[in-house]
Amino acid sequence: MEVHVNVDLSDLARARRELERRHIPFAAAATLTAVAQDAQQAVRRNVRASFSLRNTWTEQGVRIKAATPTNLQAIVYTDTANRATGAPDYLVRQEDGGERVPVNGRQHIAVPTRYLRAMAPGVIPAELRPKNLLGATGGRYAGRNRKGQIALKNQRVVRGMVFFVQKLRGGHLAILGRLADGRDAAPFYLLVDEVRIKKSGLQMVATVQRIVRERLERQWDIAWKRIYDRGFRL
Repeated sequence: MEVHVNVDLSDLARARRELERRHIPFAAAATLTAVAQDAQQAVRRNVRASFSLRNTWTEQGVRIKAATPTNLQAIVYTDTANRATGAPDYLVRQEDGGERVPVNGRQHIAVPTRYLRAMAPGVIPAELRPKNLLGATGGRYAGRNRKGQIALKNQRVVRGMVFFVQKLRGGHLAILGRLADGRDAAPFYLLVDEVRIKKSGLQMVATVQRIVRERLERQWDIAWKRIYDRGFRL
């Protein structure tokens, strides 16, 4: 005895295709956003490995814009611009290199020298940053006294040294420092009109492209699994 049962699954197949069609934009948006988040974390790791960071500002400046079902585009971008001073996004120049010039009415850029690096390797402490050094002395230099010693106005000791601004023989201005009881001074910062930023280890474009190649298919599978697990309910 044989019993043959015929079942027409065309309606079920058609319903499944319709459900998938409706959910494709949601799956695609979730996939693109997840890949962007993976790329964001990878670029932030590059930031931590390439720079001596005072805080998390630079790292947090690597951001994303999530995709949506109606806008299937996720963006990984940098935003380290200073809205208060007008300073531009400095991570842009770290990717390809470029010129940096003074902003917000400033006349010079302070470039640390080997003397400063020897005193403060790594992150420069607040007390040795240009603004604080000039604030300690008023930035005023009154020449030399009769003994040939550097004479300052409103001098204050920072780490046993006094700091002041003076023009070097080559014509550049510099922030010099000397021991409070000494005579010889050394340049701790050069004050220049512009500086060339070299390409760093940020490698943002290459990193994002690599993450897309490595993670896109995996994140697509994860997105669809979540949709199936929820029974196509969003």
